[in-house]
Amino acid sequence: MSNNRHAYDNLMKSIDEVGSVPCQDLPDVFFPEDFLTKDMKERAADTAKQLCASCPVRLQCFEYAIVSKERFGVWAGTMPSER
Repeated sequence: MSNNRHAYDNLMKSIDEVGSVPCQDLPDVFFPEDFLTKDMKERAADTAKQLCASCPVRLQCFEYAIVSKERFGVWAGTMPSER
C-alpha cells in the first residue's frame, strides 16, 4: 500500500472513531484561498486554525497533508506554506 493511501486510510479511520471533526462541519473555512478578499481569506484561515487546535485527529491530518503534498487548504492547523 502506498504511503499516501495508508495516510488517507489512517485519517478516515481516526475520523470514524471520533465521530465528527470541525472540517466536516465547516468545510468552507478550511479552504481560505476560495474566498474573494484578503480579509476574508485571513479570517477563514484563522478560524480554521483555531478549530484545528482542538481537533482529536490533528496528527493524522498533518501526516496525510505531508504525505499527499496537499497544496491547498488548512490541514492540521497549517497552511501550505507552513507544511
